[in-house]
Amino acid sequence: MNADRWKHVEPLLQTALDLPPGEREEFLKRRCGGDEQLEHEVRSLVAAHDRAGSFLGNPPIDWAPLPLAGDGSGDQLPASGDSLIGRTLSHYYIVEQLGVGGMGVLYKAKDTRLGRPVALKFVSDELSREPEALDRFAREARIASALNHPNICTLHDIGEHDGRSFIVMEYLEGTTLKDRLAAGPLSLNAALDMGTQVATALDAAHTAGIIHRDIKPENIFVGPRDHVKVLDFGLAKMRTTAKHQADVTTMAGTGQNVVMGTAAYMAPEQARGEVVDHRADIWSVGLVLYEMVKGTRPPQAVRLRVEASPELERIVSKCLESEPELRYQHASEMRADLQRAKRDTDSMATASAAPRPAARTLRRALSLAAAGVALAASGIGGYLYLHRPPKLTDKDTIVLADFANTTGDTVFDDTLRQGLAVQFEQSPFLSAVSDERVRKALQLMGLPATARLTADVAHDICIRTGSTAVVNGSIASLGNQYVLGLRAEHCGTGDLLDLEQLQAARKEDVLKVLSQLATTFRTRVGESLATVQKHSRPLEEGTTSSLDALKAYSAAMTSVIDPKTAIPLLKRALDIDPNFATAHALLGLQYSGLGESRLGEESTSKAYQLRDHATDRERFLIMTIYDRQVTGNLEKEAETLRLWAQTYPRDANAPGLMGGFATAGTGQYDLMIAMGREAMAINPDLLPPYLNVVNGYISLGRPQDAEQAFQQAIGHVSATADVVTLLYQIAFLKGDAAGMEHQAALAKGKPGVEDRILHLQALVLARAGRLGAARQSARHAIDLASAAGRRERAAVAETAVSVWEALYGNAAAATRSAMQVFEVENGRHVTYAAALALALGGERSRSQAITDDLDRRFPEDTSVRFVYVPTLRALSALSANEPSRAIELLRPAATYEFAQPGISFYGAGGGSFGAMYATYLRGEAYLALHKATEATAEFQKILDHPGVVLGDPIGALARLQLARALTMSGDARKAKAAYQDLLALWKDADPDLALPKQAKAELAALR
Repeated sequence: MNADRWKHVEPLLQTALDLPPGEREEFLKRRCGGDEQLEHEVRSLVAAHDRAGSFLGNPPIDWAPLPLAGDGSGDQLPASGDSLIGRTLSHYYIVEQLGVGGMGVLYKAKDTRLGRPVALKFVSDELSREPEALDRFAREARIASALNHPNICTLHDIGEHDGRSFIVMEYLEGTTLKDRLAAGPLSLNAALDMGTQVATALDAAHTAGIIHRDIKPENIFVGPRDHVKVLDFGLAKMRTTAKHQADVTTMAGTGQNVVMGTAAYMAPEQARGEVVDHRADIWSVGLVLYEMVKGTRPPQAVRLRVEASPELERIVSKCLESEPELRYQHASEMRADLQRAKRDTDSMATASAAPRPAARTLRRALSLAAAGVALAASGIGGYLYLHRPPKLTDKDTIVLADFANTTGDTVFDDTLRQGLAVQFEQSPFLSAVSDERVRKALQLMGLPATARLTADVAHDICIRTGSTAVVNGSIASLGNQYVLGLRAEHCGTGDLLDLEQLQAARKEDVLKVLSQLATTFRTRVGESLATVQKHSRPLEEGTTSSLDALKAYSAAMTSVIDPKTAIPLLKRALDIDPNFATAHALLGLQYSGLGESRLGEESTSKAYQLRDHATDRERFLIMTIYDRQVTGNLEKEAETLRLWAQTYPRDANAPGLMGGFATAGTGQYDLMIAMGREAMAINPDLLPPYLNVVNGYISLGRPQDAEQAFQQAIGHVSATADVVTLLYQIAFLKGDAAGMEHQAALAKGKPGVEDRILHLQALVLARAGRLGAARQSARHAIDLASAAGRRERAAVAETAVSVWEALYGNAAAATRSAMQVFEVENGRHVTYAAALALALGGERSRSQAITDDLDRRFPEDTSVRFVYVPTLRALSALSANEPSRAIELLRPAATYEFAQPGISFYGAGGGSFGAMYATYLRGEAYLALHKATEATAEFQKILDHPGVVLGDPIGALARLQLARALTMSGDARKAKAAYQDLLALWKDADPDLALPKQAKAELAALR
């Protein structure tokens, strides 16, 4: 039957089905006007409709009998099986016969095992002899058994008695929607509520790959409190990839091809016998929604207006688009809009003091075109759909669950979630709960940090973190192909926000399809199309095209706190895909965290070369660490971070990184604290921002504020090297020797922690003039770092010893040690410290050569330009007895005078060595020029910034030089106080140390 013929058949068929069976004969003779072929076609479809009543089409109900044999069509079905009453089949005791339907007999029974009422349905005697009916019976049972949902009638079991098959179903009490509508239309609220439940049931069926094909009021059961169950999956079919599979079947005994389903509720493509998909069910729901509020099916070419609920008008109109592509593409979309319409209706009802009578509201409730007729307002409906209020806002957060992987291929485990996370991280609109926050929630739930984020676990995390929605992913095999799905639900209400599904033809296409899913999802949940298009690079272009490489990278991401685990995984990812830019970048960060700046520079440089193979967000990260670790250009790093924060205002990493070396390395400690707090506000479970705030207060010399900030961090931090270091420094600023010892005890035996604390202790001991104990502590730190493979950290500790030896006058030991280190490690920070020790020890020419090399190799580096080179050149000038030139050479150093240079930030001490040496040398230059006032000011700066200098021995030497400057100025009283302060610090100094003896002599001379 072609489309033109159907236009003549459809109105006759719909009217005939609306008439009582006894009146159909006269109607058809009158309306067909002697067109025997037309009359025959309509009669055939009517008969097919009557006989195609599904096995589940007549619900098992308690309050009234089912229609018995004799439905007006002349066909009599025997009420066979009466003798079964009182018998037990398997463990089902037959209580009573409820009725006889088109395909069989229905009984009420009792499940003797579980003690519950059930319904048993047998195929009729007549149809049991028809292979088609038996096949349909088996198909219905198979399809229904695949569905388990609160809004779908549950199939419990299947059995056979005396050669006749039966199925065991949920026993329902209530009525069909058809019978409910016989009493009149529903209220607007009831229609929206029941429509939502029908859409929910179809969403579950469609997700399982099942199309109902016969949605109508008879197949919608309404139980107590208007709880809806969808019935009759006898006409349902599994979705197929076949291109030309029409929805027709051959009528038993006639050989005629008949379109299956109920003609009055068929989508146009279904009525034409064409291929249908799940969108045919959406058409049928539109008609049912209309009937709910009007009480009858829509006659042709009649439009009704909705003033009370324009949203409902739009929903029905969209369901009834004649072209499937213009309808709702998923039942979940329709469900979400129905829920929104009900919410708005409830809000209006609550706000209204005098609500309109329901009948008046319903008379204005809908505006739609009849089935098969193009909607005059379809353009408006499409516009309203595309411009509906967003489902998520830029204030909401989401939780990403692990993908449900039923393929049996472990390469998809964790990998697809990581890929989806990368895709969502491109979005300035979306914000996923961080892995740190997920781990904390798992801990509170009593689960291990590595627990799988199943749908239930992810839902609980969503509730605990105050997030809005959970995104569940799935991947399943379909022959040699793969089906990927995304499902987003509001974790508070259970509302379905979006449902996406795509197919990958090959395993190699899975990441590409995942990118497509993510992009579509972003537009569906509220992100603007322009933003998505601007920040939406596919995984194979912006991350990696290799599943195996992404799997190794994903495993590394879960192990970032353990470099020994993460680094081999990252190397494996790069062996598979050498162009994996972000893996290179993360490897660079891992090396940097170990203090291996040279290795970090190599990996980061490779990432920078490949930055065009990264997403926009990943490119920001690569550029940030490139400028931090390779060029050392902190101004450029800060510029990148500002642009990153502007582009991705919901990403805590931009302010978090800005609160690190970008501010510490330029001495902007107030900004460091502000950026840390901003990052904490975005992601309260990210560790570095808390530590940055603490470090900022330490650098400002405010230990009480640092301590208070650390109290805020409790619960977010653990005993990492950074934490123990900062607590040690707080105790140092407070003069709390017991607190320092406590942190040292905590560090003992902890790899990566103990060597850092030993280094800090060595500096503090050297500051106190106890060089013998300092050397011992430093040697232990160096040995531990070397044994752990942290060569650069060991080298920094070694050069620190060289520098303090030179400061205390042990030139030979200083130069010998510095040269040994320089010959092994030539990173910029180690090179600077070695050159400093050589210059202080009198090796001027060697120091100058190293300085020139630094200047040439690192022309952009902020620490090199503004600290290292000026300090080394000024020291050389002082050695040549040119103090005025030294002051001139130190002018650039004033730009970041109170900053933590790279050696302080990245070195073994972590903010404890190498700061304010330029200030010290400027003071010495002024002393050489006999400018006591200026010299006093420079040395006082050092004492006024104890949080910057910390345990560096330069703090002790600054006290000595301050006393000398005060003596030169003639202020004996202050000079004596300065000497006494210094000698109190050196009270336990080694007895053979020269400087303490000189200080005592100089103090005695003042007396």
